[in-house]
Amino acid sequence: MNIWRGAAAICVNENKQLLMVLQGRADEEKRWSVPSGGANSDESYEACCAREVWEETGYKVQVGSYLHEKSGVSRGTVYKVKYYETQVEGGVPTLHDPDGLIYDIQWKSANEIEELKLTYPEDRKFLMEYVTKGESPIRYRSNPLTVRRLTESDASLLHKWLNDPEVLRYYDGRDRAHTPEMVQDHFYPEEDRLFRSILEYDGHPIGYIQFYLLDDEGIRYFRLEESDGTRVFGTDQFIGEPDYWNRGIGKQLMSSMLRYLEEEHQVSRVVMDPQAWNERAIACYEKSGFRKVKLLPEQEWHEGEKRDCWLMEWRAVIPIL
Repeated sequence: MNIWRGAAAICVNENKQLLMVLQGRADEEKRWSVPSGGANSDESYEACCAREVWEETGYKVQVGSYLHEKSGVSRGTVYKVKYYETQVEGGVPTLHDPDGLIYDIQWKSANEIEELKLTYPEDRKFLMEYVTKGESPIRYRSNPLTVRRLTESDASLLHKWLNDPEVLRYYDGRDRAHTPEMVQDHFYPEEDRLFRSILEYDGHPIGYIQFYLLDDEGIRYFRLEESDGTRVFGTDQFIGEPDYWNRGIGKQLMSSMLRYLEEEHQVSRVVMDPQAWNERAIACYEKSGFRKVKLLPEQEWHEGEKRDCWLMEWRAVIPIL
């Protein structure tokens, strides 16, 4: 499959202003975006990022930390864009874009970004938060999905979802309605090794996902024989808004999460243990690339009884050299 690859630069100055360009084709309404563009066939994402800033703004930048990835399909083309922190090291603002698509170069504050017409409106929330806080809340985006870090302000969402009998039937049991104290204990421990995240759909929070590197205790819990030296991750997730069930979101979430873990965490194996009666969830995971490995008898308490679970596993495809 051919994928359009690109990079985007997030460059903030000492005044908490973001470097942005006004761009568009001659026959289009001009809109604002961060410097970005497509990578050449033999070009790394980082090199593409630096080159695009130079071509679109005249600034020379040092490319820093990777922030997150945005992927999706546009006009029938699969795209993947990686966002990087950058810092200006020289140059002056200059309109010399070889494609002739840049019309202005400015530094914009968070308040200004809130009102701008953007080429990519789905970036607005992320850009404003980054300019304000200096960090990215996002792990990755696979339009229209965004997976971002769990924050303290999300506790009310978790409390709402985990008091909905429809949700609890599939996650933790209808006899386990969560109090605010339970939410704090389960999702906000003082010491935490889990990557706890909120799932958003078109900017609306609709669910929760967590993934984590298995330690020896985790290996025993899943009754794995050996980790064979590979990085094995576990995962748990639920969609907390029933209106978003049966829309293919679960498959997109799991497929995109696996790509993210493989590329950014060098994970070669992911496991989970859905309860055996939950055929809908199991079918979703199988469509995402998981397979049933073995039945785990009486693995989990659920609504007053021990339930059997399936150990399900995904493995990265190792290219043949």
